[in-house]
Amino acid sequence: MTRRKTPIRRGFWLVESAIAIAVIGIGIVAVAGSHQSWHQQQVVSDELATGMRLAKEIREMTLILPSSDPVTGTGVWGVEGGESLPVDLDDLDDLDDAVFSDSDGSGPIDATRELIIGMDGWEQQVTVECVDPFDVMQSVPDGTSDTIKIEVITLHDGNEIARLVWIAPR
Repeated sequence: MTRRKTPIRRGFWLVESAIAIAVIGIGIVAVAGSHQSWHQQQVVSDELATGMRLAKEIREMTLILPSSDPVTGTGVWGVEGGESLPVDLDDLDDLDDAVFSDSDGSGPIDATRELIIGMDGWEQQVTVECVDPFDVMQSVPDGTSDTIKIEVITLHDGNEIARLVWIAPR
């Protein structure tokens, strides 16, 4: 009886090669997907940080402003006649309804009232209102309270990015 020799297998079979290629392909797709997700989170994180920075610039500016106009006192709420923002900004209520926007060339601005260059599409909207000192959620008519609430909303390309609210004495 003659024995037949079984052939010795050399190399990979076609099925083994296809499985290896599929496993490598799935790994590459997973790595690419996680990298894309990380990149999207980084973009959102940068936008949020910039928005909060712009809001804090306005807050820093308000820390050095007096509560009432040095010339007219508390008699006028908002920008006094003949004043223009941000050049003549000299008290907190001057900021009521102020908008510092890249679209009109007025902003955004920093704490020293200087235009921040390279902030395309960014805008700072400021609202100042008098509030009840015992209930800061309750608004009262302008100029009738010694407590004011200042709110800054930062927008990028028309979308709200950050909002910062604080209370200040008047």
